[in-house]
Amino acid sequence: MKKILLTLLFIFSFLNADITQYFPKLEGRIIDQVNLLSPAIKNDINSILKDHEKRKTNQIVVVILDSLHGYEIEDYSYQLGRYWGIGEKEKNNGVLLVISMAEKKIRIEVGYGLEGALTDKISHEIINYTIMPNFKAKQYELGVLKAVNEIILSIQGEYSPKVDIGDFSNTSKFAFLIPLIFFALMFLSMFANSISKKTKNLFFYKTSRSLMNSSFLGFLSFLISKGFTEYYLIVSVAIFVVVFLISYISIKSFNNLLINEYSNKGVNSKNLEEVLDTVGDIMKGVNSINKGFSGRGGNFGGGGASGGW
Repeated sequence: MKKILLTLLFIFSFLNADITQYFPKLEGRIIDQVNLLSPAIKNDINSILKDHEKRKTNQIVVVILDSLHGYEIEDYSYQLGRYWGIGEKEKNNGVLLVISMAEKKIRIEVGYGLEGALTDKISHEIINYTIMPNFKAKQYELGVLKAVNEIILSIQGEYSPKVDIGDFSNTSKFAFLIPLIFFALMFLSMFANSISKKTKNLFFYKTSRSLMNSSFLGFLSFLISKGFTEYYLIVSVAIFVVVFLISYISIKSFNNLLINEYSNKGVNSKNLEEVLDTVGDIMKGVNSINKGFSGRGGNFGGGGASGGW
C-alpha cells in the first residue's frame, strides 16, 4: 500500500509541476494580470488585507488572471494555493480569490484552517450574490472590493447569510457525508473481515474484503479529486463501485487478496506524513525565498466554491 501511495504522490506532484509554469509570481496580496483594478482600488484592498493579516494572521490573496490555460479553475486555484503556501503552516489559514477573465470564472479557495468559518455555503453566496451581479454589470472593482470585505467578515464570524441554509445546494450537504461513509465502511468491513476468517464463510469474506478495498480507495479518491474537479463526488463513488466489483470478482478464495499489504500491514501514517510534507515543500519551490510578501506554508484541501458570469 505504501508503494501505491508513493506512486500517487509522484503522479500528482508531476502534474502539479506541469501546471506551475502558468502560475504568476507571488509579488503581493493582489496579482492583477489584466489591470482590472485601478491603482487606488488596489491600494485600498491591499491595506484591508494587510491590516487583517496583521490582526488575525490570516493571509488573503486576490488573483486576477488573463487565462486558466485550459485548466479547470478548481484545479488551478487548489494547486496555486498549495504552491504559494498561502497562510501559516500551523494554521492553514489562507484564502485565494481567483478570477479568470478569459473564461469568466471565479473561485474562492479556502485553507483547511478556515473551512469552518468561510464555509462552502458562504463562499457560494459571496460569488453568486456579490461578485457575479457586479461583474455582469461591469462593476468589477466594486465586486472585488465587496467580496474581500465579506470574506473577512465571514472569517471573523460577522457575516450575515444572504439565503437560508435550506436554499444551498443539497450536493454540498451530501458531500460532507461521503468521506464519513467511506471511513465507517472501512472499519466495519475490517471487523467483518476478521469474523469471516473465523467462520470460513467465503461470501461474507469476499463482501467484507471488497468493501475494505473499495471504501479505502473511494475515500482516498475523494480527498484527491476534491481539489481537482467539481465532479469529485461522482469520481469517488464511481471508483468505490468499480473497485468493489473488481475486488469481489477477483477474490476466489481466502488466499486471493486484491490489496494484501493494506490488510496485513496497514498504512504507516508517520512515513506518509513525512512524504506529504516533503512533496509539499518541493511543490512550493522557489517561492519560499521570496523576500517580499510570501506564503507561510499554508495548505489547502479543496474547500470553497466556484462560479462564473
